[in-house]
Amino acid sequence: MSKDNLFSHFSELRSRAIYCLVFFIVAFACIYPFNNFLFDFLVTLLSGISDIELVAIEVASPFIVPLRLAGFLALLVSIPFFLYQALAFMAPGLYKNEKGIIFSRTILGTLLFFLGLLFCSFLVLPNVFNFFQSVGPESINITTDISKFLNFVLTLILAFGFAFQIPILVNAIVRLNIVEKNKLKDLRGIFLVVCFVFGAIFTPPDVISQFMLAVPMYILFELGLLFSNGKKA
Repeated sequence: MSKDNLFSHFSELRSRAIYCLVFFIVAFACIYPFNNFLFDFLVTLLSGISDIELVAIEVASPFIVPLRLAGFLALLVSIPFFLYQALAFMAPGLYKNEKGIIFSRTILGTLLFFLGLLFCSFLVLPNVFNFFQSVGPESINITTDISKFLNFVLTLILAFGFAFQIPILVNAIVRLNIVEKNKLKDLRGIFLVVCFVFGAIFTPPDVISQFMLAVPMYILFELGLLFSNGKKA
């Protein structure tokens, strides 16, 4: 590759990186005016039938925490644009069949990621908070720092988002002949244990949330096997 071609590639990469940064800044600027409303909506959504009393331990927390939430949401909004820029940059160097495989898996992976976020936000987290409220004595009210509350929520949401990538990972392993499909079927028991270990690590120390992460992970593993075939020689 000549110096001119190499320079043009780096120039294009820099331009696309700038596009991504500008898109994120614009998305953040559009979301930021609603950061307090979005944080209140998040608390209302996740509290369910239980009452969550939030306090600010640090002086700057009432400003920083909604700001972090706005940044996180701006990043989520920007992900499709980031992926488009990355695919557009790689496209000229890919064969037609490679483009189809990479593009389709990227789109499907993105959809599964957002599906995992929605599944956790609307189903898992409300039940987790309700569970914590119900198992304790009635005289105890849950009071937590808003920073720890947001860290807890974002960690669990991202865990589900990445866990929902399992079908894509299984499909890639089988299609690239890294591990044969029949071999993966033989490892079902081990993977089931891995799912529960993953659930125990990335969820609170309760059985409800662990099951609600481990069971979908295993179902997604089976779906990945169902729609996967090895690459033909």
